[in-house]
Amino acid sequence: MLKIGATALAAGVAGCSQESSQSTETSGGDGSDGSDGSSSGDGSSGQSNSYPEFDPANPEFPQLMQTLIEAGFETGSLQDLKNMQEREKPRYGNPVQSTPDNEDELIDPDRIAFAMTPTEDPAVYRDTMQPLMDNIAEETGKSVKYFPLNSYASQIEAMRSERLHVAGFSTGPTPFAVNLAGAVPFSLQISKEGDFGYRLWLATQADNDDISSLEDLKGKRVAHAEPSSNSGNLAPRALFSNQGVTPGDDYEVSYSGGHEQSILGVANDDYDAAPVCSTCVTRVAEADNIDPTNLKVVWASNPFPTTSFCYRYNLKPEIQEGIRAAFLDYDYSDTKIAEVFGGRGKWTEIDYATVYDIILQIQENNEIKYNTDNIEG
Repeated sequence: MLKIGATALAAGVAGCSQESSQSTETSGGDGSDGSDGSSSGDGSSGQSNSYPEFDPANPEFPQLMQTLIEAGFETGSLQDLKNMQEREKPRYGNPVQSTPDNEDELIDPDRIAFAMTPTEDPAVYRDTMQPLMDNIAEETGKSVKYFPLNSYASQIEAMRSERLHVAGFSTGPTPFAVNLAGAVPFSLQISKEGDFGYRLWLATQADNDDISSLEDLKGKRVAHAEPSSNSGNLAPRALFSNQGVTPGDDYEVSYSGGHEQSILGVANDDYDAAPVCSTCVTRVAEADNIDPTNLKVVWASNPFPTTSFCYRYNLKPEIQEGIRAAFLDYDYSDTKIAEVFGGRGKWTEIDYATVYDIILQIQENNEIKYNTDNIEG
């Protein structure tokens, strides 16, 4: 059985906390590419009563939080995916394995096993994903069976041992699946409008003229959500450090206990600033618990990808093609899939090294090891 330590999983699972995998990376910190995980400008325009015109395709900061919410900038878009800096290989860990040329190394299962990212009720997605499984069967000529699993480790082990052929892996475990199980991440779930994922926003008070950029955090009081939170702690520790601001060294980290507590603390002047999950604080604003016209965002990350959909690298090429077609050539917006996944009833093609670069930065910073010695039996 494959064992992935709690620290390793916590370090990579995208979401408001380590358990949030269905929450939900684009132009870079200089406004041109995605190499550092940031979609912000240098934040140099800075007075509290003056903001540059907001262009989601080339954002400049600071911006009122209200402006970002109205523009739908809490999530990523297909344009964000197109704008990402393409990478020939992952910055951390192994590349996706290629389909073997030797036919003896290929597998041709009688029945395709499909699984979604584990939940407390592993069978909860069985009926939900039936339209997709029907199309996998149609496109491959194989029967398809849902394969319920109750942990990330068991899901990765099942694909490693060739018992699982197609799967939706949660964000953080995706690099483990690539490095340990031969997974090929090929698609990402999107809405009809192309929305996906969420972002890390660095928020402060709108009238705080002392903070207009990431660099201005030095010496300030900054709230992180909690140690296991991706966008509230692990991501800023990696992404901020990559841009020259090291949490814990350049500013003191105070744990607030969560994203809502962080943004409420900023709104009430308990903290100077806080890195927060964009979709989390948007929900707080929609509940009228904060006034987003009184807050500004001075830095924003590229969007974090949500669940990756993968097949095993050594499936016969015609099976791989059928699987891809079942995801990419159909619109499931009028099915239970869209109902359960917040309107996300379509899939778009992705490149692992490019789209998951922001996650790999975080895992590299946390020195995550993709070690097959953790597999027992």
